[in-house]
Amino acid sequence: MHTPIIKLLTLITVTMMLTACNTMQRIHNDELMTNFDQTFTTYSKHLRWGHFRELTTFMTPEHIGPSLQKVDSLKDRRVSRVKPIAWIMDEEKGVMVGDVVIDYYITSRAVIRQTTQQQTWRLVGEDEHWKLDTGLPDLP
Repeated sequence: MHTPIIKLLTLITVTMMLTACNTMQRIHNDELMTNFDQTFTTYSKHLRWGHFRELTTFMTPEHIGPSLQKVDSLKDRRVSRVKPIAWIMDEEKGVMVGDVVIDYYITSRAVIRQTTQQQTWRLVGEDEHWKLDTGLPDLP
């Protein structure tokens, strides 16, 4: 007679545990997205301000050297807009991939241009912060 009650209590307990796990995962994902938005916004500001050398602090180590070599070639480029098109997050791998449209102009020739860069951002470290796994954009 107590068996149906025990089964019901077990079912309720399992359901509550699953709901709690889903809620915790959703909160974690929301925090990751908020952190990503803040990181990308700061990265975009540095790009628009022309702080190309400082942008390397957002990058994974393998992209820092090649990006620093590219800094001097970007000295007459001014970015006017950085617009992300869409982001796709792979939660299991801790990766965010998306296309970013960059509007810029070349000051020495008064030429306005636009380019698209596919960016990959990765969660790194124990504190799970985002690092750009892509170098500086090409602004030909």
